[in-house]
Amino acid sequence: MISQSVQADDGGREGKWVALLIILILAIAALLLPYHQKASSERVLASHQISIKDLPSVELAMIGELRLAHEEIRNIHQDSLELESVEFESVDLWPGMAELDELWLAPFISDKSWERKGKHDWRKVAPALYQGIPTLITGSVAVLLNSQDARPEVWLALDIPTPAPMTASALNTDDLISAGWTQVVFADDSDSDNTAHTDKDSH
Repeated sequence: MISQSVQADDGGREGKWVALLIILILAIAALLLPYHQKASSERVLASHQISIKDLPSVELAMIGELRLAHEEIRNIHQDSLELESVEFESVDLWPGMAELDELWLAPFISDKSWERKGKHDWRKVAPALYQGIPTLITGSVAVLLNSQDARPEVWLALDIPTPAPMTASALNTDDLISAGWTQVVFADDSDSDNTAHTDKDSH
């Protein structure tokens, strides 16, 4: 009679192989992880720029209204182009302050929100360019909205104690930077170079 000893199959060998496989997978994942990470949305801003994430709530409220107003302003301009069939770029069909007031479009209207934000004196300083200078020391700072492009371009007078009304001849990026204005960079801006060109060669 032949006797043969058989070791009990307790799964030890398979367990070792599984553990080794897990360690190998983790090691490979750790090595490849940097290559699969999404590029960071944060980027180094220019000295004249500020992220919208770093602004106080009073400025965020103003910018929120400006972004909505920007869409309406562009819609009005587009409707005017289609209605007038204007082919000359020199013709200004951007809505003026009276039209924006008639449409009850914030932040250009004199309501309770306008008072809380500093009672800004709004004026259209050039085609598609609107500047608001506060008349109160409380609330939001002076602001400039450029609606020439699909994305709104907003500049704030964060470091200017008493900003003066802008003129069309001074509305280019270099002059705004020299005057101390700060450009707001939105979280959804994906361009690597977000320096906007306020001067569209039409002023």
